[in-house]
Amino acid sequence: MSQPTLEQIREKIDAVDDQIHALLMERARLGELVVAAKNGAAPDAPRLRPGREARILRRLKGQHQGNIPFPVVAHMWREMMTAFLNRQSPIEVAVWGGQNRIAVWDLARAHFGVNTRFTPQQDAAGALAYLAATPGAIGVFAFDPEGESWWRSLTSSECIGAGLQIFARLPFFVENGISAFAVANAREDSGDETTLVVLDGAGEGIPGVLARHSGTALVAVPGFLRAGDPALEAVRAAYGARSAAVIGGYANPIKG
Repeated sequence: MSQPTLEQIREKIDAVDDQIHALLMERARLGELVVAAKNGAAPDAPRLRPGREARILRRLKGQHQGNIPFPVVAHMWREMMTAFLNRQSPIEVAVWGGQNRIAVWDLARAHFGVNTRFTPQQDAAGALAYLAATPGAIGVFAFDPEGESWWRSLTSSECIGAGLQIFARLPFFVENGISAFAVANAREDSGDETTLVVLDGAGEGIPGVLARHSGTALVAVPGFLRAGDPALEAVRAAYGARSAAVIGGYANPIKG
């Protein structure tokens, strides 16, 4: 069999591109059916589905092969999923980058897509107040163990009343040395989770501590816990803390 010419190869590429585009449009059509089903069965159903999104990417990672690095594929799917989500209801993301404003801004755009509205925030407290007053908005906050302890505010009555919790850790599929947390009323179990708990009055030498501030510690606990979960009391007792409060959690990032 003779080697195809460059023009023949390009013709095949064009044909594959047409197939990809057709499948993408079919994917969008199915997304519209999902919106109709949600509105028909449960008009108040949450638009954000971080658990399902994580499961989709893990499934793709499990079957991925070839020369294209998986982060490239995952980024394409993130763009696609957020584009469809924006069709359901426009996404607004408030970004507080701390000492790494540009890097955290890039993390937010990579996760929530180029077709999403982003607004920079001058301080973490103002960003949380904005989220509490803006139903459906998402916040992306820089996380630095030695930096501002904005996470403590998620135990406040204002944040609890608005249902604000951490629901994702960024980045999800590429590690670049910078971490951020996404906050909204959107937490969902992906089947492979880490729960974030604020311990008040905990002692030293606690395993899983991510950050400390003024007698409180932010700890990572394996699994999916909610406020009132019996396992939360076991966590408090194990660390000898006066109190323990769940402030959210995240789907464990894809490695490799």
